[in-house]
Amino acid sequence: MSSTPPPLLLTTKILNATVIVTALGYLVDMYDFLIFNVTRTESLSALHLSGDALTNAGLFIGNGQLFGLLVGSYLWGVLGDKFGRKSCLFASILTYSLAALYCSAVQTVDHYALGRFLAGVGVAGELGVGLTLISEKLAPDRRGYGVAFFLVLGICGVLLAALATEELSWRKAYFVGGIAGLVLLLARVLVFESGMYAEMAKRVATRGGLKIIFWNPQLLRKYIAAIFLVAPCTFIPQIVWTLSPEIAQAQGITEPIKAGLTLTLGFAGGLFGALFACLISEKMGSRKKAIIASIVLGVIVFLKYLLWIPGSREEFYITNGLLGLSFGIWMIGGASIAEQVGTNVRATVATTVPNFARALVIPMNLLFGLIKPLYNSQVAVGVIGLIVFAAAFWGWMNIDETYGKDINYEET
Repeated sequence: MSSTPPPLLLTTKILNATVIVTALGYLVDMYDFLIFNVTRTESLSALHLSGDALTNAGLFIGNGQLFGLLVGSYLWGVLGDKFGRKSCLFASILTYSLAALYCSAVQTVDHYALGRFLAGVGVAGELGVGLTLISEKLAPDRRGYGVAFFLVLGICGVLLAALATEELSWRKAYFVGGIAGLVLLLARVLVFESGMYAEMAKRVATRGGLKIIFWNPQLLRKYIAAIFLVAPCTFIPQIVWTLSPEIAQAQGITEPIKAGLTLTLGFAGGLFGALFACLISEKMGSRKKAIIASIVLGVIVFLKYLLWIPGSREEFYITNGLLGLSFGIWMIGGASIAEQVGTNVRATVATTVPNFARALVIPMNLLFGLIKPLYNSQVAVGVIGLIVFAAAFWGWMNIDETYGKDINYEET
């Protein structure tokens, strides 16, 4: 059930201070989140690891970061609904900035895993709370563009992380990310609290948490569907691109493959995929049509990735870049997630859904570890990928069309 309050005046100016500053925060957030993926081999080699020991340590540290996402997503989501969106953005960016500085000085795998766990807790808040704040500030016909700007800057953060590691050592790359986050805190004075949230907080006592979701079968189905929907956009960078050196070896490529370059090209393709999906969504007046187009495109490229083995390093990089075209799922799916539920649980849902999808990489890593010894990395990635895309299609079937939806209401 839901209740609808009086109409609220929303802004039609897309690039207002709140959108710009929040988007810059997501840029730094994604830089700090993906910096381990880009520096995995270099940093673990510096800690005197190689071969299977390096791969296993990378998976252990990556899982620590993903577990931090689970903890942080619920923490910031609930706090965002109970105490406001703005304060959570301040706290989350401070957390992941300090974690990045800590990672710049680690000397052991265990300390590295602790640093990435804390980074995971911090970065979990920026995406969902930022999406919520932007969605609640902009008029319905402007939300898609505002969210697109926010998410595109996040992709730019990943590209900056990859470029930084080409010019800086891995420790300096972490240090730069931490300092950038602390500097950005100064710009947060330009961000104002969501008027939609402020009005809701005066009337509604029950705010935040997943109890309302779990006790409503319709909301629970949409919630689970939204998690599966965006799962391909965590599988591709966290498994396919991060483990690209091992996968390329299984495909018979003898030339060395850099995971950082794979991530760079992949997210560059992601920029085009995200903008393409945004254009479809706005031109067709539909979130779901844009999302299914991105899913189909992703499946086509992934099947090519599995069945048409690249004959050279260059072809391998190009194919991985084309996989980024599926990132329209993340772009439009992100906008849709914040529009699926009422204001009193919006931050909780918008924060936990993408981060729970990120945390699905934990069972993906476990499945990868089970299949790889029996066959090889290529087969392991293929099995996981087909499951993930099938789950995304089920998710698409079970979410609502939200283009132009009035989101000024509460769940009861």
